[in-house]
Amino acid sequence: MPSRLILALASAVLLVVSFPNFNQPYCAWVALVPWLTALRRMTPRQAFGWSYLVGLVFFLGSIWWLVHLTAFGGAAAILGWVVLCAYLALYFGMFGLVVHRVTSSSELGAWSLVVLPSAWVALEYLRSHLLTGFGWNLLGYSQAPALSAIQFADLTGVWGVSFLLVLMNAAIADWIADSRARRHRIGVAVAVLGVAASWAYGDHRLKQPAKGTPVRIAVVQGNISQEAKWDAQFQQSIVEQYARLTRDAETQQPDLILWPETSVPGVFGLDEPLTARIGELARAVRAPLVVGAPMGVLRDGAWRLTNSAALLERDGTIARRYDKLHLVPFGEFVPFESAAPWLRDILPTIGNFVSGKEYTVFNVPVRSSEFGVESSNSQLSTLNSQLAFSVLVCFEDIFPDLARRFVQRGARLLATITNDAWFGPTAAAYQHAQASTFRAVELRVPMVRAANTGWSGCIDSCGRWLASVRDARGKELFIEGVAVCEVTAGEAVTLYRRWGDWFAWLCLLGCLWWAVFAIIPRPAWARPGEPRKYLSAHHV
Repeated sequence: MPSRLILALASAVLLVVSFPNFNQPYCAWVALVPWLTALRRMTPRQAFGWSYLVGLVFFLGSIWWLVHLTAFGGAAAILGWVVLCAYLALYFGMFGLVVHRVTSSSELGAWSLVVLPSAWVALEYLRSHLLTGFGWNLLGYSQAPALSAIQFADLTGVWGVSFLLVLMNAAIADWIADSRARRHRIGVAVAVLGVAASWAYGDHRLKQPAKGTPVRIAVVQGNISQEAKWDAQFQQSIVEQYARLTRDAETQQPDLILWPETSVPGVFGLDEPLTARIGELARAVRAPLVVGAPMGVLRDGAWRLTNSAALLERDGTIARRYDKLHLVPFGEFVPFESAAPWLRDILPTIGNFVSGKEYTVFNVPVRSSEFGVESSNSQLSTLNSQLAFSVLVCFEDIFPDLARRFVQRGARLLATITNDAWFGPTAAAYQHAQASTFRAVELRVPMVRAANTGWSGCIDSCGRWLASVRDARGKELFIEGVAVCEVTAGEAVTLYRRWGDWFAWLCLLGCLWWAVFAIIPRPAWARPGEPRKYLSAHHV
């Protein structure tokens, strides 16, 4: 028992330190080894229980920042954190059952090194979609700082990176269990070759010049406290703060300026004085401006609120809007409220937003001279190129296929506007930015992020973090400021852009096929080592 506990906790700790704020991505290559080693010679119940413990400790240790969700109150935030982690740990428990079944059977042989990574990817994919999905801290995200290791995500998505990590862990665990077995040595060799091939591909991609339209983007980080955000007495000071930062950004002649999620302290479009002030600001800076704001929409004869991004043109008019498609359960809406309206009465204060219906692609003119900088005598007539871009709101960038659909509809740059102030100066902002990094690599488009309190900055199509809002001491979170960066709007068509989550589906279907043959008993003649018995003529 003590040795199993040590091995289980070792894996959980190694997984935690693979992610921000510890930022030790190399730990993920061996993090599962103690756990996989401990699972040998266990009963199915033990395998599930110990695996559940690994998952519980990992999630408690990596998303502990949920306790800062002060909107729900201290006790409610802690309870929500524990309940969510208890649910997420179930996926680790199910993986433990797969490991038990695979390691207790000799029928698969070397194919076990395919089944285990496939099962992991299948479970991560399910976790990212079931019950609206929570694809946070997928194993592959741990490699975001290792740029060479993640470039092949443009082929497989993040799922391929997770697969390769589990493959290496499983091969090492097998080799430790029996280093004399030839197939285990071969398994380690195959895993090493897979890693080498992925890194070689990554190095090649990193050397390729970006192709597309050069644009200059400014991101504004307002650093507005949650307490002041919706207090009417702070509305004027909030608008003035964003106006000041926007004028600072305008001095560097950007092609586009981005504000964070719900940066407008009121219902944009319906609050006429507030809307007019921001329109005047857009006219003054003479640059397209994207603002995050609650907006009104008529649904079933009544005005409802959407969490939106609105594009203001240079003349201050609202050109177009995007209404968030994937809302946060228990944050922006109450699940099953129509069937159980009493839920809203017993829960803390929760938004009552409705989701959008369109994958909006915005278009803005960009300056034709290099990096969008006009010469001293150039006029707006030089704005003869177009930038097609889309905006992801809040945590929409953790859903790979959602981002992909915008790019399929023509977006050549993605922007995330978000507000991670809920979670304090913790790892949440950097873990969130890792998901943005993968969306840029998968789709080969730059990703720009405007967050209320950070991380705000620009990521190129290879996942490089180009610039960020930071102060003189290098602090990036809970400061105000502006970051201006030059990116190239992507033109490459990747396999992931074309086929989406094909790799995850392949893993899922492979696991279903394996499960059918693992559960359904086979006749004796079909089992390895059993003599085949053919029907004689008199049996016909």
